[in-house]
Amino acid sequence: MKKEIVRIRLDKIIPNQSQPRLDFYDESIKGLAESIKQNGLLQPVTVRKNGDKFELIAGERRYRACLLNGDRDIEAIIMESSDDESAKLALIENLQREDLNAIEQAMAMRKIMKSEDLTQSELAERLGYRQSTVANKLRLLKLPDYVKQAISQGIITERHARALLNVPAEKLEEVYMTIVNRKYNVSKSEEYINQLLESHRKSKGVSNNLKIGINTIKQAFDLCKQSGIDSDMQVTEYEDNVKIVIRMKK
Repeated sequence: MKKEIVRIRLDKIIPNQSQPRLDFYDESIKGLAESIKQNGLLQPVTVRKNGDKFELIAGERRYRACLLNGDRDIEAIIMESSDDESAKLALIENLQREDLNAIEQAMAMRKIMKSEDLTQSELAERLGYRQSTVANKLRLLKLPDYVKQAISQGIITERHARALLNVPAEKLEEVYMTIVNRKYNVSKSEEYINQLLESHRKSKGVSNNLKIGINTIKQAFDLCKQSGIDSDMQVTEYEDNVKIVIRMKK
């Protein structure tokens, strides 16, 4: 893969269509612009030729900061790469700099897996990750949009989100709101969710056992009726127990 460093006019540069980063915060760009103004551009952006333009592979924040400063050109590394290589390099560059939030990472990973027909293991090998890391990122995309948006906005962390993946769908919004409103840290959130799941498991187990017990008693009662015993049965459900009364006449 050939590369060279040159100065390129900013109006000749276009964003990467596969840029994995979705959010560019104004304050962050302003801070970077001021740093570049004071100290200069410490690292060139990376681009590839695209017709009479140059498409960014890496360094969009640096590019935007230079635009904000009113610069006419920027130092750049020109690389020869295919669409797939460009997308992969953009993802790797951002991952290495930790510029992407967890949802952006997951979406970019899924896009590369689809475009290059890769398995999770193959993608992990290319990125230098463990397969479990890739799997955990991709699982986040199963969460509802409001949770994914919360991750992107920094309202909850990736570890919060991974804990939420264990919550039943009908309880998810309630649990999410509790965590956010009470400002639970990750440890407290995991403890809260584990307690909820244990309570749910026990409740479900008791409910099933009760059903079996009630059905068994009903079957015995039916046999008594069939044998000619004059009897009646009354079942009353309370919040934490079921009362069964069977009366048999002498």
